[in-house]
Amino acid sequence: MQRLYVLAGAVALALAILVSGVQAEDKDEKKDKPKSIKDVMKKAHAGDTAFKAMIGKAVKEKEFDDDAKNTMKAWVAIGSHLGEFDPPRGEKESWTKQTKKYTEDLKKLAKAINDKDAEAAAKAFETVDKGCGACHGKHKPKKQ
Repeated sequence: MQRLYVLAGAVALALAILVSGVQAEDKDEKKDKPKSIKDVMKKAHAGDTAFKAMIGKAVKEKEFDDDAKNTMKAWVAIGSHLGEFDPPRGEKESWTKQTKKYTEDLKKLAKAINDKDAEAAAKAFETVDKGCGACHGKHKPKKQ
């Protein structure tokens, strides 16, 4: 009988640990989720410390180390949230299409970097870079 109580206690403890781990992951995901389009653009594209600048340098130098892989992982993670926001200008359907393409292009770039394929990485980076203008032309707010 004592074994049954010990086993039941162990199962209860395991379930409690599992549930708390899932809750912690949910909190981490919410913490890392961008608050706005501007937040995504700032982290991904603005300045020398942005993901785009760091990856551009890695692609140019053909250095696909853990730093580049981790940066791409973070870029894909934040970029995948872009479509969750309403477009500041233009049609929602176009916004959805553009943000989906952006995420797909980031994933191709991440794969090329993970595979250490310099040619594919350069091509994918150029696609991401050129895609900015297409989306901005339709959806970026006009400066007043």
